[in-house]
Amino acid sequence: MTARVSADLTVERAEFDVSVRFDVDAGGCVALLGPNGAGKSTVLTALAGLTPLTSGVLTVDGETLEAAGSVRRPPESRRIALLDQRARLFPHLSIERNIAFGPRARGIDRGRTQTIVRQWLDRIGLVDRAKARPHELSGGQQQRVAIARAFASQPRVLLLDEPFAALDAESAPIVRAILSDELTGSGTTAVLVTHEMSDAWQWADTCLVMNRGTIVESGTPSDLAVRPRRAFTAALAGFDVVRGRWIGGRLDTGEALLNGTPEDGLCDGDPAVGIIAPRDVAIEALTVDTGMSSVLTSVSVQAGVVRVETGSGLHAELSVDDALRAGCGSLPRAGERYTLTPTGMRVVGAEAARGLTVSPSSTRASPTRADERGVRHPVTRPLGL
Repeated sequence: MTARVSADLTVERAEFDVSVRFDVDAGGCVALLGPNGAGKSTVLTALAGLTPLTSGVLTVDGETLEAAGSVRRPPESRRIALLDQRARLFPHLSIERNIAFGPRARGIDRGRTQTIVRQWLDRIGLVDRAKARPHELSGGQQQRVAIARAFASQPRVLLLDEPFAALDAESAPIVRAILSDELTGSGTTAVLVTHEMSDAWQWADTCLVMNRGTIVESGTPSDLAVRPRRAFTAALAGFDVVRGRWIGGRLDTGEALLNGTPEDGLCDGDPAVGIIAPRDVAIEALTVDTGMSSVLTSVSVQAGVVRVETGSGLHAELSVDDALRAGCGSLPRAGERYTLTPTGMRVVGAEAARGLTVSPSSTRASPTRADERGVRHPVTRPLGL
């Protein structure tokens, strides 16, 4: 079941209004990205009919589901399914009855519903747990049932609100694979909220970056991954985001002066943001301080790659051999001062980062611990069930 979605939505909120406009082709997927509190989930609840529109129109395949002040189809008649971080299964129903709920609500006869339920229990690998209640399953198993329940109702549109965020490292790949197979096989139109660029890359045709209720950047996943224009998008795609002022043809971070190529007509003294891939940052031991040096705040080693970080948010990634050369025979240590030289850093006006509070390392770096030499190493966490 595929359907084309046309959304022109405005929802009043206490902090700010959420106002977006976008289309999703039949069988396509749009990904909504942005910092927490940007209004992404509000868009999904408005599409699902759980939050009324202040103004605007929502149509699916040319049928008006909601037009503020005139038409409002209730959630249960929209055939739009919402899948979020929590499975939200009916706690008093068995697994098989949870899956059967959608088909029965649509008037499908008992025999056909039982066939649908059996097929789905087999696909999600829970045939032997058909009579179990949700509290008897693990979080990953519950989310598999939630996917089955959503698709068993044959929705025209599937809304995905970070459906993997609460899953452990063992369950997430299984649930991702099940969802990916079904989206591909059914051709269901989808709107995805995510903080993972890999999910947007896998499923989305278009990415929309939101901030404070509006769309501030859009493009294909490739556009955003290769040449992001916003601080949040850059950090999400794995780039460093370095903040400072554009002074004398360099980015002044307060700690160092960094070379970069300005965009968007930067003037001397303007607040600015540098965007650079860590692999494009060279590191050298400090010999003569030219104003380009920085104090290393952490050093981590993983899979033969040394990653150093400075307080300004600038990182460098290099091989162990290159790191030993830079450290004159020993690995760089936190607290030491080195010269970090970015190559090809883009510098954009701070307007591109306004309101998008990003810790450049928060979306990529693993927890670390320091050894007796001050070198930081990744911490291994036990897998939950």
